Amino acid sequence: MKKIVYRYGWYAALFELIFFILAWLIFGLAKVQDPALQGNLGWVCIICPMIFVYFGIRYYRDNVNGGTITLLKALQVGLLIVIIPTLSYALIETVYVIYLDPHFYERIMSNEADLYRKTLSPAAFSAKVKEMKEHMAVYKNPLYNFMAMVLMIGALGTIVAVISSFILWRKQPKAVLA
Repeated sequence: MKKIVYRYGWYAALFELIFFILAWLIFGLAKVQDPALQGNLGWVCIICPMIFVYFGIRYYRDNVNGGTITLLKALQVGLLIVIIPTLSYALIETVYVIYLDPHFYERIMSNEADLYRKTLSPAAFSAKVKEMKEHMAVYKNPLYNFMAMVLMIGALGTIVAVISSFILWRKQPKAVLA
């Protein structure tokens, strides 16, 4: 099982890295500054590689376990696979926002502030901006940023592992009495 977990976990991590680099190059070369588009593409970069959780559980079920798998075993395999892409994406994202693009959160805050300026009263707006600045200061801490990404991606990966486990769960066929 360890070999399958490593294989499919590293496939997902590599896929995340490739997606991240492609998105970075596309947005960097095209000078796209649309935060909604960047956010949506970021979610795609996180969600798509989680397909390897499904494939890893299926491979384990079909090639190692003789075509059957319990729900708990499928969940165990899926959650173990999720650990690798979770940690790798958290590391990639933390390095990016702390070292490669240190103004990342400031741009997001600026865009959100523009939206809030249009909808909130001046007093509520200044309170919201103060709150956003406090959040931004926390996210600039590499350890906090890393842990926040681990929790977010880990939660998403857990959901994918649970869904995949239910889809792939197959009980042992009952013995036929002759």
